[in-house]
Amino acid sequence: MRKYNLHLLLAFANLVVINWVLIRFVAFHYPMLGHDYAYAIPQMLDTFIHYKVNGLSIQWYTPSFGGGLPAFPNPNNSQFSILEGLTLWMSPWQAVILSTIFFVSVGGLASFYLFRKVLDYHWTTSLLGMVFFSANGFIMERVTVGHLGYQTFPLLALILVLLLECSLPWGAAALIFALVVALIIHQAGYSLIVIFGLSLLLILPLVYILRPKVFSWKRIVGIIGVGGGVALLMSASKLAAVYAFMRFFPREMADTYLTTPLLGLFGILLQLLGTMNLVPLLWVARVDPALLPKYMVFTTGAGYGYWEFDMSLSPVVFIILIFGLYNFLRRPRGYFQKLVADKRWLAWLSFFLFTWIAIEFTLADGWLYPYLRKLPILGSMHVNSRFAVVFLFPLVLAVAALYNRWIVKWPGRRIAQVFALVNILTLLPLGTFFLLRNDMQRRSYNLLTSDEIYTSIRAGASIEITAISLEENETQALSEQVSNLNIYEPIFGYLLEDFRPEAKPGSVWNVSNGFFNMTNPAGYVFPEINGSRPFERIPVSEKDKLEAFVNHRQPEWKIPLYQQVLDWASGLTFVVVVAGLAVFGLRRLWKLFPRMQPPNASAE
Repeated sequence: MRKYNLHLLLAFANLVVINWVLIRFVAFHYPMLGHDYAYAIPQMLDTFIHYKVNGLSIQWYTPSFGGGLPAFPNPNNSQFSILEGLTLWMSPWQAVILSTIFFVSVGGLASFYLFRKVLDYHWTTSLLGMVFFSANGFIMERVTVGHLGYQTFPLLALILVLLLECSLPWGAAALIFALVVALIIHQAGYSLIVIFGLSLLLILPLVYILRPKVFSWKRIVGIIGVGGGVALLMSASKLAAVYAFMRFFPREMADTYLTTPLLGLFGILLQLLGTMNLVPLLWVARVDPALLPKYMVFTTGAGYGYWEFDMSLSPVVFIILIFGLYNFLRRPRGYFQKLVADKRWLAWLSFFLFTWIAIEFTLADGWLYPYLRKLPILGSMHVNSRFAVVFLFPLVLAVAALYNRWIVKWPGRRIAQVFALVNILTLLPLGTFFLLRNDMQRRSYNLLTSDEIYTSIRAGASIEITAISLEENETQALSEQVSNLNIYEPIFGYLLEDFRPEAKPGSVWNVSNGFFNMTNPAGYVFPEINGSRPFERIPVSEKDKLEAFVNHRQPEWKIPLYQQVLDWASGLTFVVVVAGLAVFGLRRLWKLFPRMQPPNASAE
């Protein structure tokens, strides 16, 4: 028990360091934050206003932005997420910090459990595997730039535990799986669902190759099937609303990268090396690290900011991988026979096939990808360079397996000494993020105004929208109680090429051609049943609805019966799942209780 407590203490200590570095980097130029916080934080403030006025209910529409827009039907809206829920008790910035620490810690502990209990690796290997996975450039860059839809990325490790831990009843595992998937969907994690799917297609064959005894197709298929179905029920309301909105604005786009296959593969390698490896190498070579974005754009052919490329893992990961490859090349026959025994060759075929598909996704080109991208959802995704993160956990898994193979025959003292050294050397490269002198995350969002808005809302300040404005951004609009037309909303295109509002700058009560000066947002989502159309304004016959809307109440615009049924179905499914898991947890605690009593407790 003492040893187990020590292992947990070391795990928590490592997670404290990783979280501290992550939050320090996110707030490195405080109060200036990454540019996409200009989208995320105003949305969080607007949801907080809705909860304050309407209580716990669906925020179908918001008057705060764009002259009146859909809220819940927007795929980027994360109303029913842990992140948004925290704003009921703390400011958006504090909610970002706490939720980030929560997700990184849960993912870290899940990865430690996966390596230690499921794969039965040595405790030092398990701790290092946790650190290899948790200390990565992907989560560093995403949270720093404000891409909070990717905040749940560490939960990949939890999903693997649910699929592979046979001591956990599959029914409970399926419900937790459903809850995790629904959580990701409700935090705008649609791209993350695809990333997780591709990751699992690489990881599961690799698990079978390394530890076939923990692999159960029946369990994996059952949990994904049942859990996925329950997740769809919990998310049906959201998915139906998103479809109703996006059928008018499908946002279909395709990436085309100006690179060659070989150069693109080299670009993927550079992405995985990222900041923690390339910055020290460039310093040694006396090359300015500020040139990193140009190198990434040149090799990948993708003209995006540096934050879209950095998937870096610690240099220790690649050093172990190189030594493992060296050992394999020295005795290829012996290793090969072990790796293909017990039908492992089928797993290898699957692994190579899905690796190829993942490469095509990342390069946005190939033999299969042009057909796959025509599938629903995939056609609306772009910035394919993000898919390089699919290789992150498979690399960590392979490296952990190599390290564990080396140390199993070492004496305990040597294992502990090497572990301490490798642990420190794994964490130290996180400091390289602070060596980048240039602002590679475009920290252009000033947090102070949003903090003031949050404080004033809590204090009961007026929140009525009085006018339509052309120039203000979302934060300024909330501060001045106007609805801005200069919106930051990718649904309408990055240049707002699909945004054609009929509302004009001026009072919302101005009347022209029988309409008030504010968009009827129901026309974006359910125009047929409301006798409206996208961008049409609120008619003068609906004055009471305009008055309610500008005060952030939800007017009684019609909602189709199917959507109402799905709203209830999703809500009730969530309640049943949470209740079921609560009962399961209490029963497990009850069974453990006698074990926790002192030996003479029954006699007393």
